[in-house]
Amino acid sequence: MSVILHIHDQSLPPVSSSGGSNRLIDWLAVEQAKKGHKVYVMTPIGSDTEFYQHITLSLPCTFEGLLALIPHDVEYIEHHGGVDGAVFEDVLARYPGSIQVCHAGKHEGKNNVFISKSHAKIQGGKVIAFNGIPVEDYIFRENKDNYLLFLAKVKRSKKGVDTAIKVAKKVNLPLIVAGGRRFANPETWFNWHPLIKPVGYINGADKFDLISKAKALLVPIRWEEPFGLTIVESMLSGTPVIAFNRGAMSELIIDGETGFLCDNENDMIEAIKKLDQISPKRCRDHAIQYFTVAKMCKRHLELLAQAEECSW
Repeated sequence: MSVILHIHDQSLPPVSSSGGSNRLIDWLAVEQAKKGHKVYVMTPIGSDTEFYQHITLSLPCTFEGLLALIPHDVEYIEHHGGVDGAVFEDVLARYPGSIQVCHAGKHEGKNNVFISKSHAKIQGGKVIAFNGIPVEDYIFRENKDNYLLFLAKVKRSKKGVDTAIKVAKKVNLPLIVAGGRRFANPETWFNWHPLIKPVGYINGADKFDLISKAKALLVPIRWEEPFGLTIVESMLSGTPVIAFNRGAMSELIIDGETGFLCDNENDMIEAIKKLDQISPKRCRDHAIQYFTVAKMCKRHLELLAQAEECSW
């Protein structure tokens, strides 16, 4: 079995305020360990778990400083962010079986792995590995409650909470807003509108329950989203997704089968009227077919082996 090191600039294991990339790396590292591989993680903050050993990394770092921290038995390195590009070029020379996982933003250098075809295209890359989530963590429900759900970092205007609120009001359906507050939208601060219920940040069992009971997840994004974990989480829970057709949405959602791809607010309103056409089981089956942590792990192991043979 292999010995793998994950390098990241944020906490591992994740803390309550951690974003999607932290959870993904943790899921991946745990799955690799379950498959029999020895796993290290190197981050500025973190701790050992039953699945991997943590190494404290001070950033920024030199190649010599980084090299002194890398255990002697490491064979493969997955860099998820934090190390300077020039430093990682030296890492690649020393550890050819290394990849750079591009979770978002711009990336240069060799052995870049992108999380969707659309993200790779924007960055001029070709190699992709879809994200995956642990199936057993999520609740599947066929019978839904009568509310829509918005689940994203509300303060980011590109996530489109204002559009979700407008749509919910126009179709006269309750909307639960999860993911913090946004000053420009008072509905996200105070529970004063009869249709809009802000719940702040949610995680764990509360989130799984909320997703599984929702009539649909609304994703009115205003940017080229590289992936979108909540889309997969929703489908795995049997909840259809109604999203603006940008970024990776068309790679995640089968239009008319696991949700709807929309171009504007009116399309989203019309899609809500057709939700009874979507099978919760079809949503879950699609997520399991393409977006599980087991599939993500398999793909990453393939890419590490390929990188060792020849860089790209």
